[in-house]
Amino acid sequence: MKKLPPAKVLDAKNQLQQGKSCRKVADSLKISLASVLRIRSEDKENIPELCPGRPRLISQTTCSAMARNYDAGLLKTYKDGQRFVQATQGKQIHVNTIRDNLLRMGIRTYSQPKKPKLSLAHKAQRLEFAKKHIHWTVEDWKRVMFSDETIISRCGSFGKSYYHSRPHMRRLQPHQVRQTMQGGGGKMMIWGCITFFGPGDASWIQGKVDSDSYLDVVRDYVRQSRDWWGMDQETFIFQQDNASVHTARKVIDFFEENNITILAWPPHSPDLNPIEHVWAYMKKELDRYPEAPKTLNELWDRVQAIWVKMPTTFLHTLYESMPSRLEEVIKNKGGNTKY
Repeated sequence: MKKLPPAKVLDAKNQLQQGKSCRKVADSLKISLASVLRIRSEDKENIPELCPGRPRLISQTTCSAMARNYDAGLLKTYKDGQRFVQATQGKQIHVNTIRDNLLRMGIRTYSQPKKPKLSLAHKAQRLEFAKKHIHWTVEDWKRVMFSDETIISRCGSFGKSYYHSRPHMRRLQPHQVRQTMQGGGGKMMIWGCITFFGPGDASWIQGKVDSDSYLDVVRDYVRQSRDWWGMDQETFIFQQDNASVHTARKVIDFFEENNITILAWPPHSPDLNPIEHVWAYMKKELDRYPEAPKTLNELWDRVQAIWVKMPTTFLHTLYESMPSRLEEVIKNKGGNTKY
């Protein structure tokens, strides 16, 4: 092979260092591709590696700015990303390209959790509660019994259900649908309480839920659950939310007569109550049954079986999360948290 003049070798190196491809260098200098490849190989330490494939349609600067806007919630959909790139670079980009670049930048799609709408007053009350109790340790929270109610449908769906199939076999066969009944086949209201040491009592509230029925529940179960787990009566604290049936005069009188301290609870704060995770756990366990219960009584039997077998370690984890919950409330200035 004829040796290239030193001047052409130098020109080839300069162009390669500028990031030009071997083919473009060969064409511009009228030399063989093999010669350019040899020059690159001999001086590869000083010549940058080429990026394979086509050049990016969206610049790295635009991608970074777009990712920041998605993080801040200023952009919500792929079409928003299209409009952003159009305004920034003057290019019309396909939504698939927007999606691919977001994935490359680490932006993923998540479902929006349902959270209560918080007014400025609600946020202020939540923030005040968090600051007041931020110094409580897990030992302090062990004194608290948390309580709440939930509704369960006999044939309710407690989460997403999936099946697997090839596309041409999607015929909505029996195993590919989740059957429902109008009104859920009947519903029940359940009240329950938990402690660090184990689950307290659970009660099926039948009939109208009012201050009288709630008073019957707390009269029958709060003290009994406290004493069952050996919680100190002098330091015992009971938590309930601010529903009107909870704050009725006759209910408050019962707690005062029995020297039971009520934890002042901020409004619209289910994320601070660990029992919400207990309801989610119970409904997930109910979903494991292959068939729906035939009656509400059978549903109640299942609920009780799950309730009494609830792992104590699970409750410990929930109580140990309380300091972190308050920290997040403070961090979010009273706003919603991930819990």
